[in-house]
Amino acid sequence: MKHVLFIILLLGFSFWTFFAQKNLSQEIPAANPMAPLPFYFELNMTPVDSSNIRILYAMNATDLQKMETYDDLQRLDIGEHFSKYYSFFVFNCDSLASDWIKKNPSANTKPGRLGPMGKFKGWSEYIYSEYFKDFSKKELTEYTRMPIYLSDYNSKCSEPLPVQNWEISDDTLTIVGYLCQKATCRFRGRDYTAWFTTDIPISNGPWKFGGLPGLILKVFDESKKYVFECVGIENYKKKYPIQMHEVFKQFKKTDRGKLLKMKKEAQENYYQLLKTPNSQGEVIGFKYEDKLNSYNPLELE
Repeated sequence: MKHVLFIILLLGFSFWTFFAQKNLSQEIPAANPMAPLPFYFELNMTPVDSSNIRILYAMNATDLQKMETYDDLQRLDIGEHFSKYYSFFVFNCDSLASDWIKKNPSANTKPGRLGPMGKFKGWSEYIYSEYFKDFSKKELTEYTRMPIYLSDYNSKCSEPLPVQNWEISDDTLTIVGYLCQKATCRFRGRDYTAWFTTDIPISNGPWKFGGLPGLILKVFDESKKYVFECVGIENYKKKYPIQMHEVFKQFKKTDRGKLLKMKKEAQENYYQLLKTPNSQGEVIGFKYEDKLNSYNPLELE
């Protein structure tokens, strides 16, 4: 009788453990690949143009009044020949980490990310990429910094300036004090709504957007998976330099299709890629592998 009771208890415990582990695994949210480390000593910059206007955009903000609720705070610097779109959070952390190393030259360890970041955790191509529009060549070049331990995959890709076929309507909206007009388009697999102002007659905007008779101050896809909204416009009497990282010259050249596939691999097969020897012959491995979010890019085609 005792033997039978022991078996029943053992089976009961086994079933409880199985379902508890199953429920626990279901409760653990999916993660993103780990963010790359700061550039540290690679902060050498080369001026490519100059500007006296800088536009600040909140990416996927929960509350526009609270910076910590943004996925990212991003900048658009617009010059006569180039514009540059990039993450201020990443730029700030790179600068702080590099400055820390200069002040602590004998330190045995390097700092991780320093300074405030937004609510997004891990790696995202839209946070760890920089976009340069060359107006003279009518060309856009994207420099993508891959997740930590995947620097061998850091890439650059050039393409003709993307064209969005906007349809402009009479609807209006005020954003950061500027009267804006509505425009819609379908671009590379997604439907977008943009709000632009002719009070700033610059045909540009966040990410790869542009082509309207005024600056785009807000743009989002139909599902609002990605929302970029202006939270400030800075005008300077004296021009400041628009700069490019020297380390970008070391990034591998590729095309847009291959880069999209590479970013999908980095997002969904991060831990498998780490098991492939890198350029130094090192194999990075982790005992525990997070469940990763699926790749859901702005560009679906």
